[in-house]
Amino acid sequence: MNKNRKILQMQENEIDINALFRVLIKYKISIIFITLIFVAVASINAYFKPNIYASSTIIEVGIDKGNSPNDIIAQATEGSTLTTDTEIGIIKSRYLADFALKKIDFSHRYYVKRNMKEYELYKDSPFDVNLTKGKNISFLVYPVDDTKYRLEVKLGEDTYDKIHYYGKEVKTKKFQFVLNRKKNKKMDAKVYRFIVLHHQSSVNYAVSGTSISQQNKHSALLKITYKDAVPKRAQEYADALAAAYIEQSIYRKTREASKTLNFVDNQLLEINNNLKYSAAQLENFKVKTNTISLDTKATGIVERINDFETELNNLKIKEKLLDILYKRIKSGKDLETLSVTGFGKDDKETTSLTELVKELQSAVLKVKLLRSDYTEEYPEVKKLRKQIKQLKKIIVNTVKNMKKNLSDKKRLVAKSMKEQQKNLKKLPEDEREYGRLQRKFVINEKIYSYLLEQRSATAIAKASTVSKNRVLDKALPGRLISPNRKRIILMGLILGLIAGIGLAFLRAFLDDRIKNEDDIIRGTDAGILAALPSMRDTHKRGGTLYVFKSPKSIITEAYRNIRTNLKFLSPKDTSQVIVVTSTTAGEGKTTICANLAGIISMTGKRVIVMSLDMRKPTLHDEFNLTNNQGISSVLSNELLLPDVIKHTRYENLDVITSGPIPPNPSELIQSDRMEDILNKLKSVYDVVILDTPPVGVVTDARELISISDITLYVIRAEYAKKSFLRSVNEIYHSDDVKSFGIIFNAVEIRNNNYGYGYGYGYGYGYGYDSDYYLEKIR
Repeated sequence: MNKNRKILQMQENEIDINALFRVLIKYKISIIFITLIFVAVASINAYFKPNIYASSTIIEVGIDKGNSPNDIIAQATEGSTLTTDTEIGIIKSRYLADFALKKIDFSHRYYVKRNMKEYELYKDSPFDVNLTKGKNISFLVYPVDDTKYRLEVKLGEDTYDKIHYYGKEVKTKKFQFVLNRKKNKKMDAKVYRFIVLHHQSSVNYAVSGTSISQQNKHSALLKITYKDAVPKRAQEYADALAAAYIEQSIYRKTREASKTLNFVDNQLLEINNNLKYSAAQLENFKVKTNTISLDTKATGIVERINDFETELNNLKIKEKLLDILYKRIKSGKDLETLSVTGFGKDDKETTSLTELVKELQSAVLKVKLLRSDYTEEYPEVKKLRKQIKQLKKIIVNTVKNMKKNLSDKKRLVAKSMKEQQKNLKKLPEDEREYGRLQRKFVINEKIYSYLLEQRSATAIAKASTVSKNRVLDKALPGRLISPNRKRIILMGLILGLIAGIGLAFLRAFLDDRIKNEDDIIRGTDAGILAALPSMRDTHKRGGTLYVFKSPKSIITEAYRNIRTNLKFLSPKDTSQVIVVTSTTAGEGKTTICANLAGIISMTGKRVIVMSLDMRKPTLHDEFNLTNNQGISSVLSNELLLPDVIKHTRYENLDVITSGPIPPNPSELIQSDRMEDILNKLKSVYDVVILDTPPVGVVTDARELISISDITLYVIRAEYAKKSFLRSVNEIYHSDDVKSFGIIFNAVEIRNNNYGYGYGYGYGYGYGYDSDYYLEKIR
């Protein structure tokens, strides 16, 4: 017993592995079909997907180190150093894209359709369009001849469709343009399409197709990549964007230089007038008083007064610069170019102000970049706006404090200067006046010389301004980056296989039909007497008495196997009544009855097979007999039993057909007369085989089972449902059943473990020994 259980377990494990392959083989057609559909859809998608090309240029971002700390005026107007991240933000900004698009034609798009696919004719269109109204409208052009074309435009629900001449203006309320043919260009296509994008749409396309990457974390090299459907345009825009970035960096520098020059020129004009006036006063005084120079004491006093006055003037300049910073903060203009590097020594206040301004610039730049793609209601924009407002408030307060400190210093310097001026007043009047006039002249002269030097340096810097940014690698015509058509088709193949196999296993999982012997073992306690191969594996339909027509076939050997196993099922030598039934029609019980009767009759035993399936009789067709009279005629007392027994051409084999269909077949079968008939037949025949109605349809067979010696239950593979096994179990465990066996019908030879012919041996269905088999059947 344990040995057989082990064998069964080993077989189950092996079958479970092979079951996967059986499912794949069974549903191979649907798997292939679904896979082909996926591949076809993927191929169509890959074909119609537009080509995308990428072109890249590499630029070096130069880091400005600023001017000398002593250069107060230049530092006052110089912009702060921008980090690499900031430069990336500038390059990706809509502002720079707008500037770059001035260099190339990005808005005119011309298309032609070939092989059901649309291609763009960049700079290769046979015509050009000068459009003044109607941007973002798609126009269809159908060439008529060398002078005319048909224009078709869909405007909402309306369609414009008219003939026009090349070179002549087309003017409507919605659009206005002139279409000109190019020389030496043929319009050989059936239809062309063109659209002129609005400038804002062009900017959107440009920004969305641009990506910037840093070559490595600490590198100042940036890679500008632009993706487009046209390789040449991808190259041109990448180069145009790089050139625009460099031009804009020069423009920012020259703009600051211009501000510096304006500041210096205004100061020079004022100081120049003061210098002329002070020089004239000094000269007049010398002539009038005949004074040539001051003595040593007077000279020292005058020099100290000059130093104090120079310091006072410097403080005033710093105060002016703070005023400029204050006004720019309050106005909110040009905040990106603010600088605090010219406000004196790097003290605590200046350092704090520098950090605040840098933080403000960073926030302003972030807002500028975000506003390229989002509105003011975007949460991050609102957050930055709040941060900018707070920073401006802090900077304003810091500037006010610095101005207060400057005022305090001015008062101290002015106080010291007044003391020296008192000492000057103690000198003789002529010396005192001379010293005052000379001091005024010297101060104006020093300031004028300083301003001239600054103006000259600034003018030279402006004229010779070059960008510290440079292009290292110019862009090449774009390389194809998508779609990867091979990959798309391969993914379609993979997804198709996954979907096909998945559906196959789902169908197998939802399939409630009995497929193999394991399903029967798991669903019932009854044993399998034998298995019959599928007729597709033996002979095609054309008569089903295989035991006579093909005595050497595998299916005939299978019936011999049943005949042998019946001896173990009921070994007694007396006449036997065998009931053959099934759960539902179509499981092959009638064919089995006919062939089983035939194979037993070949042993010399007298066999009669009787059709009790009165509702749908088919046994007479197996033997090519008429069904005008039969067992129903006997049970209804119309004829005697000998009158309905029909002798076949096969020796030892007789048949009783069902006869005319009665109105009450159940009552006839369950009558006492039925048992009398069986007793009479048993007295004449060795084996009586009853073809009964399906037990799942009517209860007729259940009554016959109780008076039979052997019950054979037919289960058809890939037809009977697993739920049918409940009926099998119920009958098997019934007290009325004497001996019970299952015939597993229409089994695929390659999917079972049964022996059918000489080379297979005569096992008990699974190859188990008789001990295990006899425990399973009665």
